[in-house]
Amino acid sequence: MLSAAFTIAVLFICYEAISKFISGEKSDTSWWGIGILLVSLFVKPLLAWGKYHYGKKTGSPTLKYDAIDTMICEYQTIVVLVGIGLVQWQGWWWADPVAALLIVPYGAWEAFEAGRDAWKVDPSNAETEEKNE
Repeated sequence: MLSAAFTIAVLFICYEAISKFISGEKSDTSWWGIGILLVSLFVKPLLAWGKYHYGKKTGSPTLKYDAIDTMICEYQTIVVLVGIGLVQWQGWWWADPVAALLIVPYGAWEAFEAGRDAWKVDPSNAETEEKNE
């Protein structure tokens, strides 16, 4: 399921970036959005650390992957802020879609790894572990 979520995010990012390249459309700026990005820039690493630490402590691969997903979001936040900055201060309309495409390889790799790990799970073991918790 997590692999599917990563894959959908990667496909959506590719679609949006390519659409911007084709149209040559400059992204709109939302100061509220930038504010939220700045707050999340500081909150997400703490949240990801907590999820990963607790997932490791409890032996929950799902929680550890959720921490990785949170860090992908952190990476996206940084890339989006850089893209917005270049569009606003340099006038480079193409910087935003380029920045978006920089997210794709990382997200695609995580989708692959999550899918590969999901195939390794033995459903009969998972049911037994759930009953023991």
